[in-house]
Amino acid sequence: MDALRGELRRLEEQLRLRDARFSALGTECEEFCTLYPEIPLSALPDAVWQDVQKGIPLAAAYALAERRRIRREASARESNQQNRLRSTGELRPASTDFFSPAEVRAMSPSEVRANYQSILKSMQKWY
Repeated sequence: MDALRGELRRLEEQLRLRDARFSALGTECEEFCTLYPEIPLSALPDAVWQDVQKGIPLAAAYALAERRRIRREASARESNQQNRLRSTGELRPASTDFFSPAEVRAMSPSEVRANYQSILKSMQKWY
């Protein structure tokens, strides 16, 4: 009988602690909704809920996750900027305004007339 009473007390204590945690979480959710009314609780990332399980208040866990996200984005922007500065620039395809002698020989008379100025520019580069 004493073992059952001890087990009952232990279970009652666990239930009391769980109820206290749910009550505290409810209060934290209300505080979060007051501080961040535009953010639904369902949109919070898993990292926030993991921090809440570790004992960090919900609003603080969200603020910490947002700060981390902002830092990652800033770091990515900075890295991209550094890469842009080191880059030789964008590669562009060769201009289609120039024709090889073989391409000109394969053209019909109407194509030659349509591309006459480009053919003249191309001829300067042939030899």
